[in-house]
Amino acid sequence: MVGAKKKFNKSSERSHKQLPKKKLNPFEVHINREKLRVLGKKNKNDRGLPGVSREKALKKRKHTLQQEFKLNNKANRFVDKRIGEGDINMTEEDRFIARYAKLKAKHHKKSIFNLADEEVLTHKGQALSEIEKFEDAKSDDDDDGASLEGDKIGNLDEKFVDEAHFGGGVLKRTGIDGAKSHKDLIDQLIAESKKRKAEKQKLKEETLELTEKLDSDWKDLLPLVNKTKSSKATPEIEKADEYDKTVKQLKFEARGTPSDRLKSEDEIAKEEREKLEELEKERVQRMRGITTENDRKPKHFSADDLDDNFAYESDPEVTLSYNQEGVANLLLEAELDGKIIFPKGEEEEEEDKESDNDVSESSEEENEAEDDLSDLKGSESVSESDNEYFPTNTDDKINPDTIRDDLLKRKEIMEKAREELPYTYKFPSNYEELQLLLKLESSERQFIMLERLIKCNHPSLGNQNKENLNLLFAYLLQYINDISEVKTIEDISKCFSTFSNLVPHFYHLAETSPLNAHTLVLDVLKEKQHNYRKNKLSYPGIEILLFLKLVSCVFPTSDFRHVVVTPAIIFIDQMLNKCKVRTRRDIAYGLFLTTLVLEYTTLAKRFLPSAINYLTGILHMAIPKAGIKLIKICPPFKSSSNTLVLCNNYNESNIPLTMNISYLLNGEIDDEFKIRSIYLSFCLLKEFVTNFAELDSSYEIFSKVLKYLNLIPMNNYPKPVREQLKLLEEEIDKMKVNRRLQYLTVAKPKPKALRLYEPRIEKVYDTKKRKVESKEKAEHNKLLHKFKREQKGALREIRRDNAFISRLKINEQIQSDNARKAKVRKLLSDAAIQQSELNTMDRKKKRKK
Repeated sequence: MVGAKKKFNKSSERSHKQLPKKKLNPFEVHINREKLRVLGKKNKNDRGLPGVSREKALKKRKHTLQQEFKLNNKANRFVDKRIGEGDINMTEEDRFIARYAKLKAKHHKKSIFNLADEEVLTHKGQALSEIEKFEDAKSDDDDDGASLEGDKIGNLDEKFVDEAHFGGGVLKRTGIDGAKSHKDLIDQLIAESKKRKAEKQKLKEETLELTEKLDSDWKDLLPLVNKTKSSKATPEIEKADEYDKTVKQLKFEARGTPSDRLKSEDEIAKEEREKLEELEKERVQRMRGITTENDRKPKHFSADDLDDNFAYESDPEVTLSYNQEGVANLLLEAELDGKIIFPKGEEEEEEDKESDNDVSESSEEENEAEDDLSDLKGSESVSESDNEYFPTNTDDKINPDTIRDDLLKRKEIMEKAREELPYTYKFPSNYEELQLLLKLESSERQFIMLERLIKCNHPSLGNQNKENLNLLFAYLLQYINDISEVKTIEDISKCFSTFSNLVPHFYHLAETSPLNAHTLVLDVLKEKQHNYRKNKLSYPGIEILLFLKLVSCVFPTSDFRHVVVTPAIIFIDQMLNKCKVRTRRDIAYGLFLTTLVLEYTTLAKRFLPSAINYLTGILHMAIPKAGIKLIKICPPFKSSSNTLVLCNNYNESNIPLTMNISYLLNGEIDDEFKIRSIYLSFCLLKEFVTNFAELDSSYEIFSKVLKYLNLIPMNNYPKPVREQLKLLEEEIDKMKVNRRLQYLTVAKPKPKALRLYEPRIEKVYDTKKRKVESKEKAEHNKLLHKFKREQKGALREIRRDNAFISRLKINEQIQSDNARKAKVRKLLSDAAIQQSELNTMDRKKKRKK
C-alpha cells in the first residue's frame, strides 16, 4: 500500500529557510584574550571584527565628511528635492511611480467625495470644465435694458446707424453747418453712446431707490398685516411664584443698543465744565438784572418815536435820564450793520466768563440800578410834568409804583445772584490767593468752590491742569495746617468741619495723581515728626491728628507695607509710648490716636501693643489708690495716678457719652469728662477684642485689662457705662473659653534601629581594590568614568576624521599633480611632433636647393 504524499506548505517552508550567512574572512577576525579566565562567565566581546567596523566607518565618512569636504568653500549648491532623488536604492522607474502617486494623492484630497471624476484635466493651470465654451454667445442686439417700444437703452438708434454707416450720401449729411468730416462724425458717435449709457445708469438708480423705499414701507406695514385678534377668554392660571416672575422680568428686560455707549472720563469732564460755564453766564446775567433770555435791556426813545402799537403791561419801558456827570441811568445798545454795539465796558463784560471779572465789571450796573431805585424811593409822588417821559398811547397817567416794583424785583434778583457762588474759577496763582478765596466762606461753600475749581481744571481739559491740581493738593495741606492753630471752641469746631468737607477733594486729587499725593503727605509727616522730636514728652498740635486722619481716609490701610501708612503707624506708636498723660488734653489726644489705630488695623488685623497699653492706663487712672500698696502700670503712666476716679454718684443721670471736640483744648477734668473717657475706653477695648479674637494669644493680651476692670468701682457710673463694661467682660471670658492653645513640645525622635553584624558582600570580584564610599560618591565616580571614556572615544573619532580628511586632501593633490603632468607630457609631445615636422620641412627645402 502506497502511503499518501505529504503536502508541504510553501509559505511555511519559505519562512523556515535561513538566509545564507556571509562568510567572514578569518584574517579580519580578532580574538580578545582575557588575562584571567573565570569559569561560568559569559563574555560577549571575546571576538571582534575590526575590518568590518573599519569598512562601516569609512562608508559613513564618505557620505558625511567627504560630501562636506567637496562643498567646502562653495558659495552655491544645487539640491534636487524631487521625490527619490536622494535615495540611491531607487531606480528611475521607481522615482516616476512615486511622483505620480504623490500627485494622485494631492488631487484626491481636493475631490474626496467626487467619485465620478477621478482626474481633473487642466490647460495652462486652468480646469477645462471652467473654461467658457462660447455655446450661447449673445449678439449686440440682446440687452437686459430693453424698453417696451423695442429700442435698446444704451445702444445707438436705427436712424443714426443708417446715416452714419450705410447711406444718405454727401448731400443728405449736409446740414446747416455744412458737411461734417469723419472726425466730427466719430465724436458725435462717442457723445451719443455716452449719453445713452448715462440715461441707462440713471434709470437703474431710480429703480433701485424705488425698490428700497417699497421694502421699507412694507416692513412698516408688516406688523399690521400679521396682527391677530386676542382670545376672548383665557383660562385661569395658577399664580406664578417669585422665581417665574423674575425669569419673565429678565426675559422682557430692555437690552442695550450700540448707541448706549458709556461716556469716557474726558467727555464727562468736558460736559461738566461746559455746564458750569453756562450756569456762570446765567448768574452774570441775573446780576445785571436780566432774568430770562428773552429780556432785553431798555432802549432809548427818540423824540420822533410815535409809540405805535405800544402796550405798557406787556413791554414796560423806563425813562432815560442822566446824572450830573452825563452818565445814563440805563445801559443802551444800538445796531450798526447787523452788529449790536454796547457802551464802553459792556462788550468786555459779555466776553468775560470768569466770575471774579464778572462781579467787578457788573458792579457799576448794580450801583446804577440802586441809584435809580433810591431816586424813586426818595420821590413820594411823580409830577404831571414827569409823565411826559413815560410813553403811553392812552390818556391815563402812569403810576410810578409800577416802575418801583420792577426795579425792586430786579434788585432782589441781582442781590441773590451776587450772593451765589461763581460757577467757574481761575486757578489761583499762589497759596495766598487760595487762602483769601476760602477764608471768609463757610465749610459747605468751600466744598462747592473747590469742587467747581477741580472740575474747571480737569487734566483732560489742558496740559497745565495736572500740574495745577498737584499744586492744589499741596495748597490744601498747607491750608489744613493753618486752620489747625485754634484757641477757642468755635475755632476748633470750624476746623474739623472744614476738614470733613475737604477730605473728598483730597481723595479725588490723590486718585488723579497718586505719586504726587504720596510724596507730599510723606514729606508733611517727616516734617511734623522732626518737630515732635524736639519735645517727645508732650503731645503735638491738632494738625497732626488731622494729617493722620487724612492718611486713613485717602490711602489703603490693609497693605502689608505702605509708603505713607506704615510711617504714620510708627509715628502714632511713638507718641503713645513717649508722651506723658497729665491733663485733659493729653487724655483726649491719646484716645483720638487710639481710635485712629483701630481704623488702621481693622482690615489688616494687626496688633499694636501701645494702643492696648494706653487704654489699660486710662482704666488704671480710674482705679482709686488707697494705702501703701500700688498697682503696677507700664509707662508713660504713673502708678499713683488717680485722675479719672469718679467720686460723685451719676447712677441715674443722662449725661451724653460721646466725646467732644472741645476736649482737645486745655481745660479742667470734670466728672462728665471722666465718664465719657471711661465709656470710650470700654467701646474701643471691645472693638479690639473683636478684632484680635483670631489670634492665639488674644486672651493674654487682654488679661491685664480684665484685672483692671474688676478694680474699677462702677456704682457711681451711669447705666449705659455699666452695660458696656458687662459686654466687654463677656467678650473677654468668651475669648478664654473658645481659644485652643497648644503647648510647645519637643519633637519625638525616631526609634533607633538595632545594630546587626552582617557580612559585607561585594557584587563584583576582580583584582582591583575598591574603596569604601557612599552611594552618592560611587554614583559620581561612575558618571565621571563614563564621561572620561566617552571623551576618549570622541577624541579617537576626531583623530580618525582628521586622518580621513588628510587622505582626501592628499588624493586630491595627487590627482591634480597627475593631471598637470599629463598636460605637460601632452604639450611636450605636441611640441616634439611640431619640431620633427619643422625639421622635415627644412630638409626638403635644402634638397630642392
